[in-house]
Amino acid sequence: MNEARRVQSMLGVLFVAIAALAIAVGVWLRLTPAPPPQPAQPPREAKIYIPKVNPQGELTYESKPVAIQNPSAAYTEVFETLIRESGVFPKGVRLLGATLQDGKLQLNFSQELTQNFEGGSDDEAALVNAITSTAGSFPNVQRVEIRVEGKPIESLGGHIDLSQALPVNR
Repeated sequence: MNEARRVQSMLGVLFVAIAALAIAVGVWLRLTPAPPPQPAQPPREAKIYIPKVNPQGELTYESKPVAIQNPSAAYTEVFETLIRESGVFPKGVRLLGATLQDGKLQLNFSQELTQNFEGGSDDEAALVNAITSTAGSFPNVQRVEIRVEGKPIESLGGHIDLSQALPVNR
């Protein structure tokens, strides 16, 4: 009987020790800070989308890879390349800034974007689609907002509503 009592007592002590250890480990895990999340690595390449008319007269988009030289300025590099090479931006347009926040890429263009735009609905659609498709080549961009001199705009030529951020084309 004494032996049974001693075994029972040892089991009780063992149980209390295991419970105390489990609590201590739980507290330690809660108090140990999680490692900070690693920032997403900027892309080394993106694509610009250049509007082209195919032999059947249909508007298509040619994708052209752009090597990114400065990852911290990736959006600026890519959209400046689009302005230079696409042929759809009005004369004199400059990119004043490109910032990403919460999946929304805000592109700020110079006033020439609206002042010098002389195209019709097809030209406006080609330019807007070139922007939204190029923005879609960045996996972390979900929407794109087009601004002029830091201010929201209604439209370029009166055909496409640009008062809200647009979804990107993928």
